[in-house]
Amino acid sequence: MNQSRNQIQPPHRLVSVLILGGVLLNSLGCGRQSAEISPTSGVDVQVSGCLENLNLKQLDGALERCDEVVKIHRSNPIPLVDRSLIYNLMNRPDEACRDVAKAAELLKQSQQKPDPMVMHELTVRQQSCKQRATMVGRD
Repeated sequence: MNQSRNQIQPPHRLVSVLILGGVLLNSLGCGRQSAEISPTSGVDVQVSGCLENLNLKQLDGALERCDEVVKIHRSNPIPLVDRSLIYNLMNRPDEACRDVAKAAELLKQSQQKPDPMVMHELTVRQQSCKQRATMVGRD
């Protein structure tokens, strides 16, 4: 009985990859405008600037751009949620989970009702971080 049960359930790694892939596809298809944003554009940097023009072959540049967006929009959780995706794509899960925790804290402190899409993305990423912590023996 355990043998057939194990055959039906996918490995934890596969589930994590599928969740991350779904979040990536979701983030890229959310109708964000495509505008070139450089790390030095200052005030013109939009909250949604982290994932604009995302090129999976140039993640270092995307991270630099996103670092600037996070710096400019310190009290907004959206850039942190977006940067966590970039960290995950770069195989830097500890940094991704730190951004997820910071974003969750900012949402708790906020007086405004959060965007449902941001809440969904954050919830999925929090679950992924919890699963990872459990898998590596942290709690």
